[in-house]
Amino acid sequence: MASSKQEGTSAAAEQLGSMSLGESVERKDDDAEPTARNGTTSAAKVCSACEKKSDALMKCRACKCVWYCDKKCQNKHWKEHKKECKSIKEVLDKRGGKLDVGTELDIGPLEKLPPREECPICMHVLPFHDNLHTYFSCCGKVVCCGCDYQHQIKSKGQVSCAFCREPKPRSDEEILARARKRAELKDPNALCNLAMKYGSGKNGLPVDEVKCIELLRESADLGFPGAQYNLGNFHCNGHMGLEQNEEEELKYIKEAAEGGDFPSLHNLGWMENDNGNRTVAMQHWRLTASGGLKESNHDLIEHCFEKGLLHHGDLAETLQAFYLARAELKSNGRDQYIKYLKNTGKYKEEYDC
Repeated sequence: MASSKQEGTSAAAEQLGSMSLGESVERKDDDAEPTARNGTTSAAKVCSACEKKSDALMKCRACKCVWYCDKKCQNKHWKEHKKECKSIKEVLDKRGGKLDVGTELDIGPLEKLPPREECPICMHVLPFHDNLHTYFSCCGKVVCCGCDYQHQIKSKGQVSCAFCREPKPRSDEEILARARKRAELKDPNALCNLAMKYGSGKNGLPVDEVKCIELLRESADLGFPGAQYNLGNFHCNGHMGLEQNEEEELKYIKEAAEGGDFPSLHNLGWMENDNGNRTVAMQHWRLTASGGLKESNHDLIEHCFEKGLLHHGDLAETLQAFYLARAELKSNGRDQYIKYLKNTGKYKEEYDC
């Protein structure tokens, strides 16, 4: 363990070069902030490790995208930054150090993020993966895995809702009764949840694809992105009794994206990219990456920056926002839950999305 930590620290220090803390306060020409296509500064100077704002920050010497207070902050953040840093540096090395190559597209300013649902207990933005948050049909709240896990530990085996403390149902009959009660109240999340139970035959229900689609459409009509996303996927793959229909797929994915569903907006980016609309695709990926979606961040680097389509300044601005958003997704409770999953062999790499 000590060897691994030392290895990471040395690698991070190497990216900073031999610059001393005293030198970091001085503003050098190559430490100027990356500039966007329209000539405005695209990346504010904020430490990606501690989020401190200052004019006396060091820029990562490898990727030239992010800023740090000092080597200590960069060493602390190296685990988070290493993958992106190495990928960007490889591209810059192939270009002989040039940030841009002249083929980049103008994608405009970074748009404002749509509002994201927060855990009602810790007030952190909910994780992207469905298995890292729980919908409680007793009160209709969606609670993050960290808060639910901490509550179950403190309740000492008395399994109950982390928000309203209502005891969790102990049988399939109780689960379905509570789910139906919420659905009758036209709770769009409950309608979607019940729909997927019919779709998979969960909690003792017979598989009923017609009922599943009926409930999903009702939920989608109420504006629930989760239902719209599922309907889009079913139309894409021809599942749940639906025929493959690109128009219907696009319709529902667009609705989900407009409702703030990041995976839908990411998928919409690929649809635009496949249709040759690369500028629009990059705008979508840039927005979702700035909200912390790893898949979008990866696609921006590999499919846009590496191919000379995305300006380095636009990438730098996005990467800084990405790290700030990833920090917002973290909490001590969530970290402990992930540790529990890994220790019990229940963790899946797809959770880190």
